[in-house]
Amino acid sequence: MDFNLVNLSLTIRSADARQVANRLPLLGNEFSAVCRQASCRWPEKKCDSCPGCEACAWQLVFGQTLASDPSALKRFQKPPLPFMFRFPFQAEPAASSSEIECGLVVIGQAIACLDLLLDGFRKILEPLAAKLVQVGTRDYQGTVHPLLDLRGNNHPENLVVMSIKDLLESRVLSKSSLQIRLLSPLRLFEEGHLADSFEFSRFAKSLLRRVSSLAYYYGGHESSWDYKELARQADAIVCSANHFDMRQEKNRKMSGLSGAGSFRGDFSGLLPFLIAGAYVHAGKGASFGMGVYELSEC
Repeated sequence: MDFNLVNLSLTIRSADARQVANRLPLLGNEFSAVCRQASCRWPEKKCDSCPGCEACAWQLVFGQTLASDPSALKRFQKPPLPFMFRFPFQAEPAASSSEIECGLVVIGQAIACLDLLLDGFRKILEPLAAKLVQVGTRDYQGTVHPLLDLRGNNHPENLVVMSIKDLLESRVLSKSSLQIRLLSPLRLFEEGHLADSFEFSRFAKSLLRRVSSLAYYYGGHESSWDYKELARQADAIVCSANHFDMRQEKNRKMSGLSGAGSFRGDFSGLLPFLIAGAYVHAGKGASFGMGVYELSEC
């Protein structure tokens, strides 16, 4: 399994950083709209009848065009969006803080549309009286290199494009025991209902679908994994410590599972998807800050 990604650090300045952090995960539709407005040459036309559709940056990022190959369509279905924001949740921003750090991961072909995504992000910040003041790119060690510094200088030569294959090789984790800690609410659905308990099998199978779909649609990579065997491995994993609970919010879109848990079993086949998922997130709302988690050894 392989695809490229960039992992950005975004610094936002505002008089009320906490309010900005609380509002940003709810602005996914607005983000899509402002990006389309900025890039569309024929806004009066529908995308499927637009003469510039094939070369359109917005269509590449937001179009979620289905595969033409029937077998691929059956396996991967509708593609996820090829970007993932990460926002501070709960009480992370101090009450007196004027700055918050967010993240943005962009996948494969969508890296070429990075300017579109950053410009759209700047626009959704404007009604919040917030400003993007610094953009950095993370390397394999997590070191941040400036793309846009505090003085407004651009450094495009610093952009680090990483391979998920190399990222997987750089992470050495136990293949028999892991801890999963949710950093933002996880929204997984079962038969149309939001799951109110964490089940490793449900979580892992959602990642199998998500990561393999991202690799196929945006990385041009179709893996030869035995998904039935991987599903069997996921079913066999045992939870040894469960500290997950359901977080209910006034806005239902922000409700989801929070907490952490420890698990043991055979992770050998699942590890690539679990590690990749730490970059691309899990569950519904993953592109706008939901389902962020971290892995560690127990």
